[in-house]
Amino acid sequence: MADIASLIIRVTTNGVDRASTDLGKLGKAALAAGAAIGGLEAARNVFDTLVSSQRNFDKLNSGLITMTGSTENAAKAFQVLQQFAKETPYGLNQAVEGFTKLVALGLNPSKEALISYGNTAAALGKDLNQMIEAVADAATGEFERLKEFGIKASQQGDKVSFTFQGVTTTVKKNSEEIQKYLLNIGNTNFAGAMETRSKTLDGALSSLQDTVDGLFLAIAQSGFGDIIYEQAQRAEDAIQSLTDAIASGEIIGTLKDWANTFDDSFRFISDALNDLTTHTNAKS
Repeated sequence: MADIASLIIRVTTNGVDRASTDLGKLGKAALAAGAAIGGLEAARNVFDTLVSSQRNFDKLNSGLITMTGSTENAAKAFQVLQQFAKETPYGLNQAVEGFTKLVALGLNPSKEALISYGNTAAALGKDLNQMIEAVADAATGEFERLKEFGIKASQQGDKVSFTFQGVTTTVKKNSEEIQKYLLNIGNTNFAGAMETRSKTLDGALSSLQDTVDGLFLAIAQSGFGDIIYEQAQRAEDAIQSLTDAIASGEIIGTLKDWANTFDDSFRFISDALNDLTTHTNAKS
């Protein structure tokens, strides 16, 4: 009985050791598979980010080309706006959108104007484009949005009086004079507001995001974007060819031919198996 018990213990112990070894191998395999899947997921995320960066640049650049009149001018404007975004709490998309709005509305689109409006917006916790839209409205005689920035306006004939922080200033009611007044607020009352906000956590994270976006854009423009464009064109051509083939009925005919071929082949095999079964039964 003792020998049998000893044997059972040895067999059980060997089985546990073998199972532990197998589980260890399985665990290592699972970890390796997990690492591989994680690596593929990370690669896919990088790929998606690169594609997104290129697409966003193409969208922004197309607008700049339209507004500046040429690819060369758009490239110069983009470089300035990219630097502006990096140095301020406002991202590249906001900077480009603000610039294009200023140009489209016939307003001053200079970097100095963006800095002034950015200072006012930053000081009052607003987005850059909220200020630019308020300026655009004011330049056409609509002053309602300026109230969001604490600026009140009253009109008297060909003049308009603005009251801000208890000080009233009267200017001629034309686009140039109104812009000059609003630019002065950003340059004097709120000078340095963007720099101050940039030193906060929000500003630091915004600057970091612009730097990371710039890195991915640089990678995308190093040739990656051209490769993706070519592949997308090939895929589009292939899909269009397939669509045309379906529309013309060509592919349906081919599929029917394939079906008939397979049907004949399976019927031949079925007949051969039946003959073999009949022949075997006859012998038995």
